[in-house]
Amino acid sequence: MIGIYFSGTGNTRHCVERFVSAIDGDSKCYSIEDGDVINALKQQKTVVFGFPVYYSNLPKIVKDFITENKDSFKDKKVFIIATKGLFNAFGVGYARRMFADCGAEFIGSLQPIMPDNIRDLKIMEVAFDYSKDGEIIEKTNVKIARAAEKFKSGKRMKSGLNPLNYIIGFFLKILWFYPKTDKYITAPKVDLTKCNGCGKCVELCPMRNIEIADKKAVSGDKCTVCYRCFGNCPTQALTVLGDKVYGQYDIGSVTLTT
Repeated sequence: MIGIYFSGTGNTRHCVERFVSAIDGDSKCYSIEDGDVINALKQQKTVVFGFPVYYSNLPKIVKDFITENKDSFKDKKVFIIATKGLFNAFGVGYARRMFADCGAEFIGSLQPIMPDNIRDLKIMEVAFDYSKDGEIIEKTNVKIARAAEKFKSGKRMKSGLNPLNYIIGFFLKILWFYPKTDKYITAPKVDLTKCNGCGKCVELCPMRNIEIADKKAVSGDKCTVCYRCFGNCPTQALTVLGDKVYGQYDIGSVTLTT
């Protein structure tokens, strides 16, 4: 078994690593950004593949990774972990179709709820009580442990594939949200009055989409909406879809009681 994931703020990495470790403590997990991931994938038969759901969609960087490595997924058994925040839609379904096109076998799915990293939209401020981030993660940890036990016992899980997911996924696809995540966009937006040119966003961007010019961050047009730069900007100078920072999130900053 191998775990493969894309994670903007650590949520998906946390879930994949915890699930894989509960099943086989000797199995390794790799980010899709890791240079060794494809070689490791070729040596394993079973893949736990994780990504965050963005408004019923997969991050563009994830879709490109699957498409570009189609042959490496052929004949693999794939278990999907799709982390979600506010929207419980059809990210699992889209991923299953992509893996089927690769010739892989779908063996189940899990859709854990995690704190939402998209915190520059008013709807997120209204929908979430951010003081409960730790509680959300702890509940998910229990869910993952139970799911791992079911997996080891041979039970097939299909979280995220009920009729309601299909319906929500259809409507989100035609709304404003889906087109924003179905392609690379020009982002992040930079508040030049706040940016101090520290370069942390440049270091963290998985797309190499940000550079420093005249001591300020400058964005390109290859943003995959992962919010990694947004969540780690020390001066709150960056936004991605929205225009105001309502809060920043990185799983490493959350204190858990268990």
